[in-house]
Amino acid sequence: MSPTLRTPDSATAPPVEEQVSARVGSTYMLTLEYDGAGFSGWQRQPGRRTVEGTLQLAINQATGETPSLTASGRTDAGAHAHGQVAGCTLRSAWDCERLRTALNARLPEDVCVVALKTAPPGFHARFDAIARTYRYVVAPRPRRAVGRQYAWFVEGDMDLEAMRRGARHLVGTHDFAAFGRSPRPGGATVRTVHDVDVRLLPMAGVRALVAAATPAPARGVVVIDVTADAFLHGMMRALAGALVDVGRGRLEPAELGAMLGEGRRRPHAPRHAPAHGLHQWRVIYPSAGAALPAGEFLP
Repeated sequence: MSPTLRTPDSATAPPVEEQVSARVGSTYMLTLEYDGAGFSGWQRQPGRRTVEGTLQLAINQATGETPSLTASGRTDAGAHAHGQVAGCTLRSAWDCERLRTALNARLPEDVCVVALKTAPPGFHARFDAIARTYRYVVAPRPRRAVGRQYAWFVEGDMDLEAMRRGARHLVGTHDFAAFGRSPRPGGATVRTVHDVDVRLLPMAGVRALVAAATPAPARGVVVIDVTADAFLHGMMRALAGALVDVGRGRLEPAELGAMLGEGRRRPHAPRHAPAHGLHQWRVIYPSAGAALPAGEFLP
């Protein structure tokens, strides 16, 4: 007999009626979106609210199983995701759309499964990915209460052309030890950055709440998109902090190249940009293409 997905509250979460087949060990690829403000990051931690722990609980409530999860990356506490990818294997096979609906019925409002599909056996969300894009959002204006959890408010103008000149030093295969640390003690710190895009998005595209909280003439927000084969811990926030310092005239663009050549973090290196302006954006896989967010995001 095919099991029914359990429903904690039948008024809000109707049960999924049936499985598709009796196959064992079905693997799934889940694309997630979450607001990181209320989470202590992705990775499960005792006594803390994390995205991984929250998703595992929803899977258990829906299927009765508690599978191990793989993730394309581990976001920091307060950082957001628009195309985070997780992988898991369940003993039973479920219709993908029904399972997605069941999980979203059990997940809190600040995290949702935007897509769910089957994946090849052995799929690993991190090791199978060939590239990732992170976005950092900077609002060049005085700090405001509304929108503060999605962008770094930096007072004053920024020189985008200088930032772009600095960004060119980052593209290529380099030792990024000056900007982050390996996920493993003693691990390699060489990464390949495919592209760094620095651009101004006009205020007309910014969500209405933040626009309403900004009485000054429209300046827009600066977005920094970095695509790489992989990222070190803290790497994206360190790159964003350095590029903002370039834009504010505190660093010369060529200094970013010099920092790469040193192979270690400087004692007085530019500070990491705060986590709340960081947005995990997309993940690219060789066979499945890109796990993309559902459209342009502006805080």
